[in-house]
Amino acid sequence: MRARLSLLALIPALALGLSVPVVNAQSLIEKRPRSERPTDRTRVSLDQAVNMAESRYRAKAVKAQQSVSGDRVVYNIRLLSGDGKVWTVQVDAQTGQMY
Repeated sequence: MRARLSLLALIPALALGLSVPVVNAQSLIEKRPRSERPTDRTRVSLDQAVNMAESRYRAKAVKAQQSVSGDRVVYNIRLLSGDGKVWTVQVDAQTGQMY
C-alpha cells in the first residue's frame, strides 16, 4: 500500500519535470566570434611573461596564472627573490607591460 502511494505521488512530479524547457547545449557557448575573444588577442604567452618578469626583477617565479580584467588578459606572476622577498607582478598579455 505504501509503495502504491509513493508511485502515485511521483506521477505529477514527473509530469511537471517533462514540462521544463530543455536547454540546448549550443546556446551555452559564447556567441562572440573567435577573433573578438580576449585570449585570441594575446601577443605575449604566459611562458614569455614569466621569463620577462624573472629577468627584469632577477627573481624566481613560484606561481603564474592567467586572468581576465575587463576585455584584457592579464598574467599574475608571483616572484621570490634571493633574499626571500615575495611579491606579485602583473603582465598585460597584449602589450607585455608589467605593473
